[in-house]
Amino acid sequence: METLAAAAPALTAPAPGVPVDAALRGALADPVLRELLADAPAQDAPPPCDRPPPAVRLRPIGLCAAWSHHAADLALPLGAELQRWEETPTTAAMVARGEIIRLLPGVFLPPDLLGTSVRRALALGCALGEHLQSHHVIAGISAAWVHLGGRPPAPLELLSPAHRGILAGVVQRHARLGPGDIDTVGGAPVTTPRRTASDLLRFSPEAIARPLLRRLERAGLVEHEELRAHLHRLHRHPGVQEARERLDRALTPLTARSDTAQQDGTGRCGPRRAQEQPPTVRPRRGCTSGVR
Repeated sequence: METLAAAAPALTAPAPGVPVDAALRGALADPVLRELLADAPAQDAPPPCDRPPPAVRLRPIGLCAAWSHHAADLALPLGAELQRWEETPTTAAMVARGEIIRLLPGVFLPPDLLGTSVRRALALGCALGEHLQSHHVIAGISAAWVHLGGRPPAPLELLSPAHRGILAGVVQRHARLGPGDIDTVGGAPVTTPRRTASDLLRFSPEAIARPLLRRLERAGLVEHEELRAHLHRLHRHPGVQEARERLDRALTPLTARSDTAQQDGTGRCGPRRAQEQPPTVRPRRGCTSGVR
């Protein structure tokens, strides 16, 4: 009590004209009060706990997290295998020999990691890295590569309902996409084969679009009449009229193929073979015919 009484003057209100901060600093500088506060136990502190707090599990987020958590989880192995090299004659030669696959300028992957459509779609998302947005949809020649495989085309092609941005090695087009225009491949949005074929006919050069359309047809992913009906519903979209004309040059209509098969008589769709003619027999010299 004597100690507390000795410290009491320091705890009283400051004298008139003395600032509160100065009075507080003076009170804390008093040695008796500092000893008293050091010995007093903290009353508001919680009791000690014998058990540690529960651990917080952090969810690993991969390079495709902008699309979905599912895509991010599946893309983790691909993201670990990404190779970033400078574009040099050496890397160009490695790409030409098929030792590495170029996804974007300076971004490569081993070809044995791209054997499925899921891996191909996620590889493009990994290549975009931090530039990937949730509204990016793989489309056009890039979507055809996801569906069919082979060597990835350049540039990478994306559709987006949002504003277009500028990315190196990427072509972005603004488009309104319906639910029937998008497939989810491993958590990544990719245009359906029908929408992909329609975009190829409308926007890609014919020399590029025609072989891809035929590959889509041979794989059973698109049909001529289905594409024609789809293009008919897009009568106000740009490039539709030209796409209809290019469709007939790229894919043979089903009726025309049936007529060819019936004329051939074999039941197969293909060009009709010319009938073989009997060989011409020429008479030998010195021989005359018995008929005059």
